Amino acid sequence: MLIKNKDGRLEDVQELNRILSLNITAKQRFSIQRELKCLVSGERNEQNSAYYLDFRYKDSLNWALIHDLRIEHRGRVAQIDHLLINRFLDVYVLESKNYYYGIKITDEGEFLVWDGKAYQAIESPFEQNQRHIQALQATVNDRNLAPKRLGFAIPVNYRNIVLVSPTSKVLKPSSATFDLSSVIKADAFVSAVDKVMEKKSIIEAPKIVSSETLRDFIEKIARLHRPGSFDYAAKFGISNNANSVVQAVEIVAAPAAPAYVPVALENKSALTCRSCKSEKLSVMYGKFGYYFKCSDCESNSPIKISCGKDGHKERIRKDGLDFFRECADCNSSTLFFTNRR
Repeated sequence: MLIKNKDGRLEDVQELNRILSLNITAKQRFSIQRELKCLVSGERNEQNSAYYLDFRYKDSLNWALIHDLRIEHRGRVAQIDHLLINRFLDVYVLESKNYYYGIKITDEGEFLVWDGKAYQAIESPFEQNQRHIQALQATVNDRNLAPKRLGFAIPVNYRNIVLVSPTSKVLKPSSATFDLSSVIKADAFVSAVDKVMEKKSIIEAPKIVSSETLRDFIEKIARLHRPGSFDYAAKFGISNNANSVVQAVEIVAAPAAPAYVPVALENKSALTCRSCKSEKLSVMYGKFGYYFKCSDCESNSPIKISCGKDGHKERIRKDGLDFFRECADCNSSTLFFTNRR
């Protein structure tokens, strides 16, 4: 049963095209065009994944399906591409990704994509989706949404699945830090789930809920959906006044919600290898987080960042080949490194 279709992104596309018509810098134009391209590509990929899911589960009474679910809970935001639940209360949280050249996974669980010249490290979609699951699980638990039997909540089993495009090449190691079967091509997902269902033990039979209970459960979740809005003008440092450009060094914070706005690139020449003092560094990502990789001596240096304010926590955000320092507490964002040559 299909409970919710994907929200349209036409307004986002129109807004990006609008700010492209303004008097902006070449760097801003490049970033906006890249954002627009990624948005359109992501939309197409999610629609393709939805097609395979709808074909199998849309009319089923044993499965319930939601496309595009955004939940806000206790300061967390979960943007879930697809949510699929069966009568055993197996909750498949699906993150849909489109990797044009394909993806490679290392033994340490690092995700790499080919940019046409070399492999580049990216944020792990598995870990990203795990955070979505944690937010969803906390919401279900705190609001007592899970179906009950004899007054007790029936255990819910959450599954982390990363769907990739059927045309993407996926290179997996023999083993990794997580279940490699969680990364699967969208067109193969249904067959993989069918095999799992065939192995269901009779011991699990008492856990099965009725189709009506399943519908009630997922409709409660669907009602939590809070459509998001994004200030693209603020993200790219552009004034909403027509033909006016905000200087790149200014930080603009949206009053209603945090807006991370890139500012000027810090002095890259000040970043040197701590072993050989070389400036030939690249930013990589591993199981312990982001780190600098020196191309001269092959040494690694962990990246430690801080906005300098007590109690504030900062993170690194990757956008293409650019890396930003972001602080969620003071709404600051700084482009501190780029792998562009």
